[in-house]
Amino acid sequence: MYRTCHDSGRSEIQHTGNVGGNMEHVTVEKFGLGVRFSHWLHALLIIGFLVTGYGIYSGSYLFGDYAVNLALHMIMAFVLLMDWIAHIYFMSVTGERRAIWISWKDIKDTITIAKNFAFISKEYPEYGTYDVKAGKFHGKYHPVIKFKYLGDLFFLVFAAISGFSLYYPAVMSYVNYFMGFIGIELNLVWFRVIHFLVFVYFLCVMMFHAYLSLIPVNIELLKAMIYGKEDVEVHVETDKP
Repeated sequence: MYRTCHDSGRSEIQHTGNVGGNMEHVTVEKFGLGVRFSHWLHALLIIGFLVTGYGIYSGSYLFGDYAVNLALHMIMAFVLLMDWIAHIYFMSVTGERRAIWISWKDIKDTITIAKNFAFISKEYPEYGTYDVKAGKFHGKYHPVIKFKYLGDLFFLVFAAISGFSLYYPAVMSYVNYFMGFIGIELNLVWFRVIHFLVFVYFLCVMMFHAYLSLIPVNIELLKAMIYGKEDVEVHVETDKP
């Protein structure tokens, strides 16, 4: 939900679209109430997982004891599952699901962004502008954010499999039954390592996400995730040679 270029370098960036300069702005609703609610609930749950997970792993509890932290950890797991189902529902109802799909253009734009960060190119793809004539956003989500969503889903699946395997021995038996088809068997140590790697991933993502959300160029996006509306630049079709 954020731009990854900084204010000081914004005027130097050569956008592939019509972003930058003295562009016309319009205030539109970007995120519906359902999407915003599930987003912030997801954020709170991830923080809860990190806090209770650290306590379970290290024995140093911010509150309560092992039993309390483990109980909360498991309850949040079921709440997170319900939140994801609700998020998918709201994304589908509002048409957001199509906007979050990764396309070949997103892959190309991500390469362009990587070149920009590596100071190889000043080019930066247009996204997050609003097409007034079409009545919709032009590149509503940052290309990198789309990959983040995919990564979150990937690691949440591994979090669920490893977490429930650690908590319910029967689940570990089922997992190893299917893993047996490819000649691999995992013990509790492996499931613990996998769960710890999931912890590291979400800790890094949470810190990076929070940092990018708070830099000046992304304040409007942060407000949009709180209030729903955003003051955005208007997309204007340009004649291509």
